Amino acid sequence: MSEYTPVDQGFPGGFTVLMAVCNKDDPKLFTKALASVFDNDLQPDQLLLVIDGPIQGALDQQVTTAERDYAVKIIRLANNEGLATALNTGLAHIRTAWIVRADADDYNLPERFTRLAEVIRSDPELDLVGSAVLELERDGRPVAIREMPTQHDDILRFIRRRNPFNHMTIACRRTLVEYCGGYPDIYRREDYALWAKMVKAGARCANLPDVLVHATAGKDMYRRRGGLRYVLAERDIQNLLVGLGLKSQLRGLIDGIARSIVFFAPVLLRRLIYETVLRRPPIRRS
Repeated sequence: MSEYTPVDQGFPGGFTVLMAVCNKDDPKLFTKALASVFDNDLQPDQLLLVIDGPIQGALDQQVTTAERDYAVKIIRLANNEGLATALNTGLAHIRTAWIVRADADDYNLPERFTRLAEVIRSDPELDLVGSAVLELERDGRPVAIREMPTQHDDILRFIRRRNPFNHMTIACRRTLVEYCGGYPDIYRREDYALWAKMVKAGARCANLPDVLVHATAGKDMYRRRGGLRYVLAERDIQNLLVGLGLKSQLRGLIDGIARSIVFFAPVLLRRLIYETVLRRPPIRRS
């Protein structure tokens, strides 16, 4: 990971961290994720936490503790509505110029917000900024690094084939997100769909090359990323990309079929594809 010098300036117009949590989230990982937001070098104007449906036990206790100990605004949904609805509900309550996403089971490195603010201030035209992530097993063992294209033109080419951003690393301009209508309700593709709409609307994009988030992934992630529901979601995202003019109908059909084959593959083969083709080993850069 490259060295950097922290800056004292924050996000122009301020920033709100947007996080959603539901009953299936791990209370220990949630506690760590929450603490990592407020242990950052640069503090958010607010953390907006959307509770996606009823929660119980230790997780509910952690939410109560967060409300007491941190600058957290909590919005509770009566039912579990899914990530897109939860995030869109939160978006309606944000007033800062910038939205920074954080997941309820991921660790934000202490310099994350400072680094994002730094690159945004260096290029006032930016609308959408992310970074690389280190994916970990639940026990903390490193699995792989998921890097993304860093330059705007490369991101525009990449988005035609794959999601060019790690969702849990994103900072995005609120007014453009609102203009694009928020997150489309496409299962596990809501973020990809939003970035596509933002790019179509003229968003200026960048990714930092360094890891700024440690993301919980591993065996559970590869097990989840399969089956008919993923295939149907892939159909929907390809239709959106074609409808936005980001790719041809033929290209969308080919890409959709290729990715659907992976979703129907055995878990071990799926994991091999993700870790050897779509990721790189977790070795620190010099």
